[in-house]
Amino acid sequence: MFRSTFTGINISTQGLGVAQRQLDVTSHNLANANVTGYSRQRYITQASPPKGWNTQFSSPERGKVGGGVETLSLDQIRDVFLDRQFRSEQTSTKYWETRSDSMYYIEDVFNSIDSNSLDGVLASFFASLQELSKNSTDEAVRTNVVSQAKKIVDVFHVYDQQLTDLMEQQNYQLHEKVSHTNNLLAQVAALNDSIFRFELGGSVANDLRDQRANILDELSSLIDISYEEVSSVPPIYNIYGLELTQLKVAAGNDVNNDDAILIRHDDYYMLKLDSIDYGGGDNEIYDQLEPLPDSEDSSPFAMPFYKIYLSGSEDTPNYEGTMYDGEHNGIELAPGDDLPGYTGGLLQSYLDIRDGVGSADGESGVIGIPYFLKELNRFVENFTLAFNDIHNQGYTYPTGIGGYSDTMVDFFNPEFTTARTIQLSDAILTSSFNIAASTESVTLDAEGHAQTGNNEIVLQLIQKLKEGVIEGLNNSAEGFYKNFLGIIASEASESNGMLSEKEVLLNGIQTQRTSVSSVDEDEEMTSMVRFNHAYNASARCITTIDEMLEKLINGTGRVGL
Repeated sequence: MFRSTFTGINISTQGLGVAQRQLDVTSHNLANANVTGYSRQRYITQASPPKGWNTQFSSPERGKVGGGVETLSLDQIRDVFLDRQFRSEQTSTKYWETRSDSMYYIEDVFNSIDSNSLDGVLASFFASLQELSKNSTDEAVRTNVVSQAKKIVDVFHVYDQQLTDLMEQQNYQLHEKVSHTNNLLAQVAALNDSIFRFELGGSVANDLRDQRANILDELSSLIDISYEEVSSVPPIYNIYGLELTQLKVAAGNDVNNDDAILIRHDDYYMLKLDSIDYGGGDNEIYDQLEPLPDSEDSSPFAMPFYKIYLSGSEDTPNYEGTMYDGEHNGIELAPGDDLPGYTGGLLQSYLDIRDGVGSADGESGVIGIPYFLKELNRFVENFTLAFNDIHNQGYTYPTGIGGYSDTMVDFFNPEFTTARTIQLSDAILTSSFNIAASTESVTLDAEGHAQTGNNEIVLQLIQKLKEGVIEGLNNSAEGFYKNFLGIIASEASESNGMLSEKEVLLNGIQTQRTSVSSVDEDEEMTSMVRFNHAYNASARCITTIDEMLEKLINGTGRVGL
């Protein structure tokens, strides 16, 4: 049985078309070789069966030639498992990167080794007290004690200001990153709709999917996410009868937690910022962030603190898109693992640094700036209380003949007991002679010489505060501060160590991911040569068949002519 005269031409024409399309894809890959996040593409082809092979009237002829070549799909070369691994590790890595940067700043605030650090000014203060114990009547010595005490006050004010400045920076970053996160959520929802509409026609929106994948990568650095492509309800099919999918994204590791949904196809819930009430809530440190004495500021911060929520029910003004159920209750993102399965990201790291108060009620908790402020405030409160308790038992030095020696004089102002508000008492600021050094009342003779008095109070201050245990601190002043620095160093070391480990894992996954998805220019050039040869070969087949037909048409049936 004879085949169609033009069968070979049809097969070769198909070969030309496929080779052309493969060259087009190669050109597209090379053009995007340096585009971040681009995944190389390739045509999936297969041999076409013989014409009419599946009909009841098909020829029983053996060895029948196939129908040429056909393209099945234009695929992205991506490994979805590596994508998930990368995004999971990036969430964790960005958490520790942000925390490490903040802890480095905090460590730098306290680790100064000059005379302006707390351990330096404490050492100078106790040294001045030691000099006072040797000569309690000398005005210059007394003035030096007051001067060194002022340095302690100033250092605490500086520490408090630097830490609260960092809290405000975290607050600003939260505000900016939440806004950016919401923009990314909106972009993903818009791309979901574009991809769905494009693929209704039977094509695959590879370049749009690359754009969406890049945004999901960035989103995973901000907030812990889980995602899944699910069937639409009701199912929707493309022109070839294949069921289409829609993307669902949730916060945390449970994509089926409806209360944590961020995106459902072209609907999305924005993150919502709610102001923290200074007078309430679980973080008692906010109540201690008062303005400095005599400050003109009515509040300690230029902007309020925020809590982050996933926007809630259908009444939530932050909701965008068409409401699909009205049952979205929302979840608060708070310091620590408040959301089940929630493991990090920039936003969580900012919250932890800004709001972390450490352990409470026997439970471990994340350590952040409020913890360090709380410890500084604990030091100030117990140190000033212990100092005043001893100082109140002593007697001041009279300032002239006929003057009197007073007792029950506070050295530190007892009304201000936080690092932000600590100050010397008015009596000490008025005169250094109001330092109570003696356990006995002091009087002056006609020549101005002290008749009684001793240095017992000064010695007690040195012994009980510098060398002894202060109630409420369970340590001496210097010992408490050294332990305090040790906690900071430990937190900074842990953050740096975790960051190093996470970066190694992330870089390893990214290397694997790149090896799968990125464009290899040498490989593409090889493919270009291969597809060019295939195109030329198909063209040569058409030329050969044309010569055969020329012979058949014009060179046969001419016997005797």
